[in-house]
Amino acid sequence: MKRFKSLWDRLLFRDKGIIPTYKLLSYYALFILAMFILSFWQFSWLFLGIATLLMVSLLSIDAFLLPRKKDIHVDRTIADEMERYDKQMVIIRIKNHTNDRFTVRLKDGIPASFQTIFPFNQQVPSGRTVDIPYEVFPQIRGKYLIDKLYLRFKTKMGLWEKQMTYHLPHEVKVIPNLSETKRYLESAQKYLLHEGIKIRKMRSGVGEFSKVRNYVVGDDPRKINWRQSAKLQDVMTNEYEPEHGKNITILIDCGRMMGVELEEGNRLEKSVEAAITLAAAALKNGDQVAVIAFSKEMKAVVPGDKGLEHLDTILQTIYDIEVDAQESNYPLALQHAQSIQRKRSMIVLFSDVQTFANEDYQLFHMKKIRKKHLFVMLGIEDRLLQAQIRTKPDSTLSAIEKSIAQKQYINQKQVINKWKKHGLPMLEAPAERLAVTSVSHYIETLNRGML
Repeated sequence: MKRFKSLWDRLLFRDKGIIPTYKLLSYYALFILAMFILSFWQFSWLFLGIATLLMVSLLSIDAFLLPRKKDIHVDRTIADEMERYDKQMVIIRIKNHTNDRFTVRLKDGIPASFQTIFPFNQQVPSGRTVDIPYEVFPQIRGKYLIDKLYLRFKTKMGLWEKQMTYHLPHEVKVIPNLSETKRYLESAQKYLLHEGIKIRKMRSGVGEFSKVRNYVVGDDPRKINWRQSAKLQDVMTNEYEPEHGKNITILIDCGRMMGVELEEGNRLEKSVEAAITLAAAALKNGDQVAVIAFSKEMKAVVPGDKGLEHLDTILQTIYDIEVDAQESNYPLALQHAQSIQRKRSMIVLFSDVQTFANEDYQLFHMKKIRKKHLFVMLGIEDRLLQAQIRTKPDSTLSAIEKSIAQKQYINQKQVINKWKKHGLPMLEAPAERLAVTSVSHYIETLNRGML
């Protein structure tokens, strides 16, 4: 049984050893067929033994031409960090110290959550170094140890394959996808306008003075700097920006309802990406950002700090948080948020809006928080519910289903409006627009001087 398991491991790229190829088996099958046909004519057992011994000897010569492990040097080049749903290149470098040419196929110890196709039948010339690239597509955040690399070598004859196992430990972190964050950092205005959202202009004189620049069509004439215009003989205007140094506290719910699957990932994945984009926007604006991830208990806490370098601290702390199969403890998270943020701040909660809003006892705690802090909740809208509302019924059953969906939607809006009357806004957005919705609401809040 143990010998069978060892042989099976070799066939599955899990061990070392020499195994026959299909080519060898085909040759040997032809030899057996030839001997079977010749058996119809009488020939001696001596002839059969000599022919068999000669055939086995010829087939075995190829096995002695295979390389030894010390003759092949192998290395792997792989990024220490990869973004989820972002293709990355892995390079396997093979150096052949022998005078023979080999064909190699490989299988790397990539986790099952990485989609990839390994190279097949790559040529390794004698005395040369070859780089064999292949792509990986990580799909699940977390920390992974990539260790073993399996190689199978064949000679020109290709009768035998020799498998070698190399230990090349690499620790790889799969972090949230930062495409939304990068787009914002490249150009905040283009990022928001591209999504069809226009930033409300600040009231004249509101915010901090930024600089004096040339007047362009569309600028507010009330902001023209007449003194500088007279000096430079050109129309100049004052430019203002939102005040810096505000406090932003981001809460990320990791409870049971955040595990609802979407087209790409789940609610938690999109919430983490949106939270990082919002943090980047606030840090770029000079604000202080703190992040708390929670479910039934606290999962990760990042104290408030300023500067874009703080974004890396946030990323390294929350990149591997996962959904818990438990209900979230909102009072604990909000109490902890107040303990680490004594000053007035904007508290942004990423969670399931309906789960939070339908618990009336939360309203009592939130009224207290509202007296000192500015609160907003962001969630992902239910696409199935929206699709059911937009359907055109073609039967009595479908009409009943649509009416039930409409009734549920109206009830949700009534609950959300009740919270909004108490100064506790709740916003729902499609999964792909959650990040831009959170950033636009943050900027609009600053521009209106609410924080």
